[in-house]
Amino acid sequence: MIYLLSGNLMLYPEFSKYKKEIDRENPLVNFYLDEDGNSFYVEPGFYDGLIGFKEKRSESFDLIMNEIDKVIKSNHKVIFTADFESPWIEREGYIYREISDITDPLRIFVEDKSRGSDYGD
Repeated sequence: MIYLLSGNLMLYPEFSKYKKEIDRENPLVNFYLDEDGNSFYVEPGFYDGLIGFKEKRSESFDLIMNEIDKVIKSNHKVIFTADFESPWIEREGYIYREISDITDPLRIFVEDKSRGSDYGD
């Protein structure tokens, strides 16, 4: 996986249709506005999951991005995070969404074939 950096921010070309802003309180998480002024953050862990779907379910990627857009428009303030119980940032009035919140209702899945660790205590 290749990541592009611009200043302190990762470049997420999948979100290029949105206006990128800088949140001075947390400049390490990408912050965007859509054309209606709805705001959202994309945390790196969420982006990693999204790219996993892009690589393994490329035929469904447009559906996933369309669903992300619907979530933004219907909720107005969203933090896309890897783990809603332990997000990188917290903002009052924002809802949290994990990649599975987007893909599961679409019935788009990536099978986890990891075996776990063979090294126990």
